[in-house]
Order: sequence, then C-alpha cells, then structure tokens
Amino acid sequence: MLLLLLACKDDAVDSAVTYEPVWPDWTMEHWVWKDESTQESALALVDGYLERDIPVGAIIIDSPWATDYNTFEWDPVAYPDPQGMVDELHAKGVKVFVWIVPAMNVGAPGYDDAAANDWFMRSKEGGSVTTDWWKGTGSLIDYWNPDALAWWHTQMDKTLQYGIDGWKCDGLDYNVVFVPYSPAAGRVVERIEYSHAYYRDFHDYTREQLGDERVNTVRPIDNYGLDVGGEIVSFAPVDITWAGWVGDQDADFGGLTAAMNNFYHSAEFGYVLFGSDIGGYREDGSELGRTKEVLIRWAQQGAFMPIMENGGGGAHEPWKYDDETVTIYRDFVELHYALLPYLNAEGAKALATGTSLLSFPDQEGYEYWLGPDLFVAPMLEEGTTRTVELPADADWVYLFSGEAVSGTVTLDVPYSEFPVFYRQGSEVGDALKAAL
Repeated sequence: MLLLLLACKDDAVDSAVTYEPVWPDWTMEHWVWKDESTQESALALVDGYLERDIPVGAIIIDSPWATDYNTFEWDPVAYPDPQGMVDELHAKGVKVFVWIVPAMNVGAPGYDDAAANDWFMRSKEGGSVTTDWWKGTGSLIDYWNPDALAWWHTQMDKTLQYGIDGWKCDGLDYNVVFVPYSPAAGRVVERIEYSHAYYRDFHDYTREQLGDERVNTVRPIDNYGLDVGGEIVSFAPVDITWAGWVGDQDADFGGLTAAMNNFYHSAEFGYVLFGSDIGGYREDGSELGRTKEVLIRWAQQGAFMPIMENGGGGAHEPWKYDDETVTIYRDFVELHYALLPYLNAEGAKALATGTSLLSFPDQEGYEYWLGPDLFVAPMLEEGTTRTVELPADADWVYLFSGEAVSGTVTLDVPYSEFPVFYRQGSEVGDALKAAL
C-alpha cells in the first residue's frame, strides 16, 4: 500500500506545470470562533488574539445570530450594529463567515408564504414539508423550483449586503432523507444530489453577488464516528470544497482521533483543503471544557493542516489556560503562516490533478504526508512519547531538532514540539526552520 501511494504521488503531478489556486489568498489563514457569540464577544475574541500577537485571518459568526432560523436578519439585541462589526473586523484584516443551513423554521417570518407557494421539499408527493432538527422544526428549500430559489436569494441578500466574506454552511442537507420529494422536479431527489445543490448555490450566488474573494466553509467527509468513507458520508462537491471542516467532535483525544478518521476518508475521496474544530466542538464537563494538553496537541495538529480553525463550546482561547499555552499556540500559528505558500501551491496542484493535499500510508496512528515534502504524526493520546514509522522515499529531518532521521523513530515530544518531518533540502523545510 505504501509503495502504491508513493507511486501515485510521483505520477500524479507534472512538475513542469504551474497551478494557480482558485480560492482566495486568505482561505488558509488562521480562523477563530465561539459557539453562541454576540457582537461584543466576537470583537473581543479577535482582539484577544491580536493583542497577544496571534494573527487572525477570519472569524465565524456561528449560530444563533439571526432573528430566527433562517431569516437572514441579524438579531438586534445580540448584534446591534452588524455593519459596524463587519467593517471593524475588515479594518483589522479579518474576514467574516456567517453560519447558515438550507432551511426555514416553522413560524419564522416568510415561512407561511413559502409553504403556501410549495417551495419546500416534501416527504412524498402531497406529503409533509417539515423535518425536525437540532434547532427546531423547519422545511428544506426546493432547489429545483426557480421561484423558490429566486426567493431564497432575496433572503440571502439581506446578509450579503453587509459585505460578508462567506458562509459556514452547516450539514442540515442530510435531513433531505426525511423529505426527499421535490414538488418542482416531480420526483424523489437523492441525498447527495440535494447536498450538492445546496453547497453549489451558496458558493455560486455569493461569488456572483460579491466577487471571487468569497469562499464558504463546508463539510467534506463527516462520518460522525463511524469508520466509513465514500459518497454516503460526503457532503459538499470536491471542486468547491476550498475550506472544509469536520466538526462536532468531543473535546478529548478520542475526538481528535475521530477528526483524523474523517481526514483519512476525506483525503481518500479526493478532498483537498480541510481541517477541524481545534480542541473539539463539544466540552468534556470540566471548568474550561477541555484540558490544556488536548488544546495544545489539537492546535499543533491543526497548524499542519490546510485549514487551521479554532472554535466551539467552552474555552478555546489559549490565554484562558496559561502563558505557556499562549506561547505555544502563537508559535504554531506562525508555523502555519510559514506554510501558506507551500499549501497554496501544492493545494492548487492537488485540486487540478484530482488528488488530495493529504495522503495516509494507512490508518495506524493516522500519520500523513502534507504535500510531497512534509510528514506529520499527530499526538493522539496523553504523554510526550511518539513512535513514528517514516516513509522510505526520502531523507527526513525532524523539524524541532534539525536531526536527520529514518526508519522507525521514538521521540520525546514536549508540549513545545510536534512530530513534523521535512524532506531534506526542500524549500518548505527551509521556510519552517526560519519560522522557528
């Protein structure tokens, strides 16, 4: 298997061809967010990082932010001046994502008119239009109805007018299995067909209205703890998944391993750019919601992913732990930024040639190549010892010691280090050494 992967990596890309990224330059910068924030807390979160010299490329305004699900109108209590907030974040060089799903809840303004016009998916011909989900009871937009889609775009415009930079498109599309019938198409729609219609519409319409500097964060493979991959657990189309995230993990090493499992299957399916909620979305029941060790190890792993994003429930801010955590977190964000030219170049190649930016020799320990010149071994349990089996295709150097290594190595990995190896003589190796 290892030899086959190496052969594929060598044959997949013509080194004489230059590939340009199709995504905006800011896509792989460091993002932050909090579950259930307000305008005040969102601005304070960004300022907290910037005041500690930790760069922030984007913030996600997560649910709840609107007056209802989904009116596309800002809650005036939680977000009294959304334009002012967006403008202030942009002035700091921070892009803004806003959370959304492809549905409107029963009772939301506009719902009754949409239902009367038959603009929602149904359980069957003439059947129910409603589905229960984690934010209530609502109805999925019928993407095969041009009038429904035109109306939905006027709803989207209410938020796009503020000049946001993209959407966090959450995974309610899977509920189409309960309401699979499109009245407009006159047939049952496949789940993957509905998912692709949802993500493509938010991708295309947002860029049509606001320009090509927009990108949405969407789900690649997300198997919710099952060790399965393939189309059945894929969400967005590969070609527009420029900022994928696998979410909803527990805030422990089991959660980190679950994220790695989704990375493995996402790479196998051909997704290119993705990451996970650093520290886990859920909380572990403790005061801060996760241990210092989990936050640090997950942040380090996130730094060596295409998408580095940190957010969810509980304390994700490194300064809520201690000064050591802040220093380590800052150092690894800086390493991630040093990787950006490499990630953009190799990511563009991968997308153009139908491969992934990550490749795994197997699922043992979830060790992976990040592009052709980096090999990463995540820390998936407590402690500072990690045994790594290095690929035999190169002379490898351990980033944090500068020592040449080969074969199977056992490392002592203090919190300030992480098992990352670069191909000797590679440009990315030089860039990372300069950033240390």
